[in-house]
Amino acid sequence: MGKRFGYVRTSTADQHNGIDVQIEALLANDNQLDRRDIFVEQVSGGLHHTKRPKLHQLLAQLTDTDVVYIYRTDRLGRSTSDLLTIVEKIKGAGARLVSITDGIDTGTGMVADMFLTLLSVVAQYERSLISDRTKSSLRVLKERGVELGRPRKVTPVIIRQVQAMHDDPEVSVKDVCASLGISRSSYYQALRHTA
Repeated sequence: MGKRFGYVRTSTADQHNGIDVQIEALLANDNQLDRRDIFVEQVSGGLHHTKRPKLHQLLAQLTDTDVVYIYRTDRLGRSTSDLLTIVEKIKGAGARLVSITDGIDTGTGMVADMFLTLLSVVAQYERSLISDRTKSSLRVLKERGVELGRPRKVTPVIIRQVQAMHDDPEVSVKDVCASLGISRSSYYQALRHTA
């Protein structure tokens, strides 16, 4: 067996009891796990795994036959797709993940394959739900007459100001853009509206 690691996460800096409970549970689960090899992070589980430096540091050093212990799968991530990505990174390194409270071990075997398959299905379902909700919301907003997309830079006020400044031979395009806070393309777009 390779090296043993632990990953502990709580949402905020004031949850020291939660950290202690997780650490003690990991140490009690495997007496060969060294406290110094437990990565502790106090950030939201909703953050993408790339925005969690301790997790990133742990994943970067995993090698074949290493084991990563977690207290519960929600400590690793709340989004199923993010959790699936993390588990795949661990497996891709040749390591295995053990969630002691959930009784999950991604080592070789049918249970590990089933766990990954279930995660994949749930992640796909979550993506589908998010997509459907987004489409429904956009449809309702369109029906209400709400303009979607980025706000227009070239408003009627900007068009009038560009036209007035454009007619002044003493003012350069660069000066107009700087004073109105618009780009050159917005400047020329405003001129096309006035033509």
